[in-house]
Amino acid sequence: MKKQQRAAFAAVIILIFILSLSVVSLAAESVKVCPGGMPFGVRFGTGKLIVSGFSDVDTESGGSCPSKLAGLCENDIIIKINGKAPGSADSVTSAVKNSGGTPMVFTVERNGKTKDLTVTPEKSLSTGEFKIGLWLRDGSAGIGTVTYIMPETGAFGGLGHGICDTATGELCDISRGAVSHVTITEISKGLPGAPGELRGIFAPEKSGSVIKNTSFGVFGIIPDISRENTVEVGDGIKEGDATVICTVSDAGECEYSIRLSENPDGNGDTFFVEITDKNLISLTGGIVQGMSGSPIIQDGKLVGAVTHVLINDPTRGYGVTVKKMLESMPDSLK
Repeated sequence: MKKQQRAAFAAVIILIFILSLSVVSLAAESVKVCPGGMPFGVRFGTGKLIVSGFSDVDTESGGSCPSKLAGLCENDIIIKINGKAPGSADSVTSAVKNSGGTPMVFTVERNGKTKDLTVTPEKSLSTGEFKIGLWLRDGSAGIGTVTYIMPETGAFGGLGHGICDTATGELCDISRGAVSHVTITEISKGLPGAPGELRGIFAPEKSGSVIKNTSFGVFGIIPDISRENTVEVGDGIKEGDATVICTVSDAGECEYSIRLSENPDGNGDTFFVEITDKNLISLTGGIVQGMSGSPIIQDGKLVGAVTHVLINDPTRGYGVTVKKMLESMPDSLK
């Protein structure tokens, strides 16, 4: 009986040992991705019509802004027009043109409350069309940089931060997000107090889709994106030298020297970035808008992405770890 018990006990130990080896093996298995560095453009709709500004209509009695006179304010969300969903910004313009000057009831949401405002279109002397002097936005567009690509699927992570509403600071609900390739045409250099910017031309055709917008990046699929070389994903950063990959000239993706340091307030997820490469500084002044998402390589591993610039010093900014970006990536894309 004791021999049987000892045998059973030994079998349990062997089983636990085998299971332990399996766990260690899985933990040791490194994640490999293709580093990015190429710019991409994002066009997206928010599913909301938001008032972005006003202009005067040239009427017989002089300049007038019917929408502003009716009480509409910037950042109002148009819920209904004459009791019906407004559709797109173009459909609102069409409805105003065809109103014949008849008053229109705009139902708007403002600070979580709704109210009805009556707007009376006026005829423009220069065009002969009815207008209300209202600017609307139902989406946005911008340029960022791809951080990494999953080699088997073409799924990608980019930006390293979320796309937020400029008025509220909240993450945009990207209901219709399209990705396009971008050709960089101009660089506005960063200066102390004046962030720089990459400017470019969007390819006319859609090349991919955005699936999710998060605080630590945007994620989606670009099926035809280059995914030849792979690198291991690092577990974090260490203080010292590294390189950043970005596209700021006709040469395409290039590596530039940077220095990383810990951010005491970053919980290990964010860190400081300092551009030390004289060539990059001469081209851009440092970190500029559009470089967000540029992958950071340290000790041969992908460890993070550039996210923000310090306003008063464009050579310095912040980064986020790729580990945090991967945690934020939807499981369906991994």
